[in-house]
Amino acid sequence: MIFSLNGIIYNYMIKRIVFVILLSLLVFNLSYRIDLGRSPRERIGELMYFPSGMALRTLSMGFYTPLSDLVWLRFIQYYGEHRMTDLKFEYLYHILDILTTLDPRFLHAYTLGALMLTHDANRTDQAFKLLKKAMEKNPDEWRYHFVYGLINYLFLGNYNVAVTYFRLSTQKPTATDMPRRWIAYITYRRLGDLKTALMLWLDLYNHTRNPEEKAIAILYIKEIKMKMDIELLNSKIDEFTKKFGRLPVDLKELIFYNSLDTIPREPHGERYYIKAGKAHSTWRK
Repeated sequence: MIFSLNGIIYNYMIKRIVFVILLSLLVFNLSYRIDLGRSPRERIGELMYFPSGMALRTLSMGFYTPLSDLVWLRFIQYYGEHRMTDLKFEYLYHILDILTTLDPRFLHAYTLGALMLTHDANRTDQAFKLLKKAMEKNPDEWRYHFVYGLINYLFLGNYNVAVTYFRLSTQKPTATDMPRRWIAYITYRRLGDLKTALMLWLDLYNHTRNPEEKAIAILYIKEIKMKMDIELLNSKIDEFTKKFGRLPVDLKELIFYNSLDTIPREPHGERYYIKAGKAHSTWRK
């Protein structure tokens, strides 16, 4: 009885393997036929008959990886051909959707695919749709929110949206320090919020274990602190000018006339001075 049961299981496994091999050959053959002896327009049209991801997943009987690898190769082939010829990527999302349905954890299909859809196909709507699918299927993965934010920052200039998705990325259990750095950078360079940016860089410095990240954070902390000091000094210079009808001779005069309690310490070890009615630092990048 045991021997008979083992034989049944063995035969079943053999049939599964043979079936998957035949299915892989069918997919490969279809992909090959798409290219063989056909015009570019005909090849693109025939992609409509490429099996759906759900159909392939159902037919694969659990052998998702070999089939997803075949579809990935088809994706690279399709992208490369159109990148070198007409720059038309009408079915780029179609292939990526098949691939990510077949293998919902295929990281690069989501991230690289979304960037290609944005940069090459000019279809940010499809890129966001693909990344939303990735977030739904992989809720603990930080990189999908990060790429969503990156596209908003680099290609659309939606800085507030980018910061929102970078912040969501930091909440994932496997997140690195990279999203924190981007949040701090955008808040400083693009949004111009020095106070918030300083807090973000300080937070990154205090929580990261990466010495390179700490070094980068220190650079920005000093630069932002310097700019905040200069803003403060300029406001005091303006107050002094309005009160006395002239510019102060130097920063010490602001202290002498009680406009300022003390001159801030320049964070780079340099000094502040007045030139043409404005505060400056002797530090140079």
